[in-house]
Amino acid sequence: MKNTLLAFGVISVLAACAHHDDVRPSSDNQHYVIIKASERGEGIQEALNQATHFCKKDAQSMYVINESVTYQGEQDEQTFLNDKSTAQIISNAGTWLWVLGDGYVDDAGAIASLAGASAEHSLGKPYLINVSFRCST
Repeated sequence: MKNTLLAFGVISVLAACAHHDDVRPSSDNQHYVIIKASERGEGIQEALNQATHFCKKDAQSMYVINESVTYQGEQDEQTFLNDKSTAQIISNAGTWLWVLGDGYVDDAGAIASLAGASAEHSLGKPYLINVSFRCST
């Protein structure tokens, strides 16, 4: 049973990594990727990974033409970052209390952990990453 679960997990992870769903191909070889992300750096990395994967399927290299990151949140960016940080702290502290606590402490930790994760998720994905690229040999 453990081997089956492990094999399923490995296949799921590998399948999730190998994709380029957000690439918009073009006939003039100037393709682009648009990603919405909750973190600036992770969004850029995801867009670049998808562009690279798109080019590698034809044994070509990816060359970035232009990249831009636009914040489109409902609140200002600094408030978003502060709220995200607070939610992560609450979630992490709650997880530790959940794991290490005893009695009512672990129950409170579970609630805090879930509340922090829920708050972080509710902040959404306010970053719009746009990467234009070409593929060539």
